[in-house]
Amino acid sequence: MRIFIAALSLLMLAGCASSPVPSSQADPVPSTRLFAYQAAAPGDSFLIVTRDKGFAGSGCNGTVSIDGVRAAEVGTGETAKFRVTPGEHIVSVSTCGSGLKERETSIKPGATKKFRISIDSAMSLDLSPTMQ
Repeated sequence: MRIFIAALSLLMLAGCASSPVPSSQADPVPSTRLFAYQAAAPGDSFLIVTRDKGFAGSGCNGTVSIDGVRAAEVGTGETAKFRVTPGEHIVSVSTCGSGLKERETSIKPGATKKFRISIDSAMSLDLSPTMQ
């Protein structure tokens, strides 16, 4: 019986961590939660930020900022696409209770960079580059 309870506990903990979802399969963030970096401009480059699916941290949206400007509120399993000028940018995300993560990125004219928001079972937030 003790082994069964221990195994069940481990399964429940593993189920709490988020799991990656490709940006092409994620739901788009509704326009009401997109606040900046949406207007087209010559030489546009793109930043795509996708949040994992899963129970961990699902109670609140992640606030994505670019260069200190609040750009979107991203829910679990959602993706947001931002138009940015080529060059250096700081991308950050914060969620209630999980802190703040920032990443520096350099983007070439017309290029696309993708980032993944994940939260593990210990509620540790991460923002990492991804190919998905």
